[in-house]
Amino acid sequence: MDQAHYTDAIALLTPLTPHHCDFRIHLILSGAYEGSGDLAKAEATLEDAHTTWPSNTAVATSLAREYLASGQTDKALQSLSNFHIAPSTPPQELEEAALVYLAGHRLELAQTTAETANRRYPSLRSLLLLANVLQLQGRYKDVNAMLETKRPTYSRSSAFLITFAESEYDAMLYEQAHQDLTDAVALTPNSYQAHFLLGNVFLAQNSPDQAAVEYHTAITLAPNQPRTYYQLALISRQRQDDATEQQLLTQALTADDHYAPAYTEFGRILVDQHQYAQAVDKLRLAIQSNPQTEQAYYLLSRAYASLGDRDQSVEMARLYTKIREANRKSFVNTHPGQVGATPSNPPQ
Repeated sequence: MDQAHYTDAIALLTPLTPHHCDFRIHLILSGAYEGSGDLAKAEATLEDAHTTWPSNTAVATSLAREYLASGQTDKALQSLSNFHIAPSTPPQELEEAALVYLAGHRLELAQTTAETANRRYPSLRSLLLLANVLQLQGRYKDVNAMLETKRPTYSRSSAFLITFAESEYDAMLYEQAHQDLTDAVALTPNSYQAHFLLGNVFLAQNSPDQAAVEYHTAITLAPNQPRTYYQLALISRQRQDDATEQQLLTQALTADDHYAPAYTEFGRILVDQHQYAQAVDKLRLAIQSNPQTEQAYYLLSRAYASLGDRDQSVEMARLYTKIREANRKSFVNTHPGQVGATPSNPPQ
């Protein structure tokens, strides 16, 4: 395995797995399959081990990682159903469990696990993991206070500065966020995240031209990120440049055809243009991609009302109110830092 002789490792270990004599055989075999590119067999090997040793944290977290990598978040959570933190639980297992809990929006479990990892195995990695958990709970003030104590230690880490800047941005400390992101870019000029967040900060500081420069740089670094095109589209909206906005929204959907904010914005444009039937199509796609997109329900209610479909309009208004209340109770913000109007009341 250390020499990347995956085929040899697979040939050696495969005859031993039916005996289920040692879980480590399955872990190593799964790693060999993964290294050779056979992800299906890697996952199947871990599933077999998990059936035999359901309370083994090494097996559980390894299987959860495989599920998460393939987008099976529910299965990843299920594989951790018997996961318990012990005094000997290693940092990698704590980190993998916390990441699965984050992906599944189990924020209390994620926080407990990340706090344990940071307390037992203090490092930049465990610190930022805990910071990310707290950020998703909206606790940016706690994050700022925690990270400020570590600034002397990690001031030369771009990952630290970027994470810190996100919380400073959420706290509307734009000058501090600007400085930290500038320092992060100086350390890692090719950081997509740093340039994207710096664009958000410039927008918050009413500097759309500078924001656009950062977004274009971010696109050069990561052309498959739909949110960057979306942010540029909203700058075009502010400039009343409808043609450019729609072009950028199309690029966002080319990057990710399940990106709900772009469908919602397309729907808003079509509603404003009185093209209500076409608006319904776009807004339905937004909800299909993300059922928690509250503005899509609001706009659908308007569109159906204009089409004379009162029943559907009332139903969409009801769902809008329900989703809005649920979103306000949730700490998870799917698209932090994006500009754009959010309606306050559904149409009557």
